[in-house]
Amino acid sequence: MRNTVLAVFALLLAACTPEEIVPTEPMALDGVRFEVEALPQAEGECDPAKPYPARVTWEVRDWVDPKFDFLLRSTTGQLFARHNTASGEHITDPYAHEGLWILLVDRNTRMLVAAKPVPALACPPV
Repeated sequence: MRNTVLAVFALLLAACTPEEIVPTEPMALDGVRFEVEALPQAEGECDPAKPYPARVTWEVRDWVDPKFDFLLRSTTGQLFARHNTASGEHITDPYAHEGLWILLVDRNTRMLVAAKPVPALACPPV
């Protein structure tokens, strides 16, 4: 009996889990501005072959309860930041690389709000 209850509970929990979304194109809901910018590793150091930080900026208009999670790669990916503001900026640690997807997800509903890949690091000519 106990195993049956646990199995039913596991099925119900699985049914409530949102489906994973892996973006393939940049997107943002209406009223959302979402930007991702590659930053040099440090003052005087710029090597596109090494991981680098990225600056994420967002502005979400007309959002009732702005609580956002910032995830890597997919809607079930690694959480790297949380913010409770409709606009702001966050600079990641130096783990970004070209093509790494950064997602803005509503913490309450788990809705994907915006997604963009990290661009290539453009180093100034030497």
